[in-house]
Amino acid sequence: MQRDRAPESLPALPPGPVAADPAGADRRQQAQSAKLPGVRAPLSIEKAVLNRDLAVLKREASDALAALGAAHAVVTSARLAQIQTLRSEVDQGEAPEDDLVDLAGDYQAWQNDQVRLFDALALVLGMPVPEGRAFDQIEESMGDAARAHLSALAAEYQRRLLTEQFEGGEKEA
Repeated sequence: MQRDRAPESLPALPPGPVAADPAGADRRQQAQSAKLPGVRAPLSIEKAVLNRDLAVLKREASDALAALGAAHAVVTSARLAQIQTLRSEVDQGEAPEDDLVDLAGDYQAWQNDQVRLFDALALVLGMPVPEGRAFDQIEESMGDAARAHLSALAAEYQRRLLTEQFEGGEKEA
């Protein structure tokens, strides 16, 4: 005998299409992109100095130096492993000794940079900073001159970055 069974509940259907809001979707995408460091527009030096507390700037500098130092340590470690491999190849006569000397020089340069990075990190971590923003530390009468000086520093930083970019491109070509 067959029993009458209650119909099984069906899964709910997804909501129907909503009218597209291109402006809203674009704003959401930009907001999400702004959280990604490789995608967002870089914060200018001027905006950072004007809008951030000195303790925050110190923490951000420390974080960046620590990350760069760690990256250097990883590469330095890999260079050491390459040296050990190449040393055994030189001992077996499979590679010229000049290659080992070149690689050892490269390793030493990476190691020296790593030491300098961690020295800079120690310096920043040990640096006392007063509470507040940079311009909180300056008398109001000096505000305009301080802003002009900040603009000049930011322009010099950008000029140096561009110079390094173009000089680096010429070396590669």
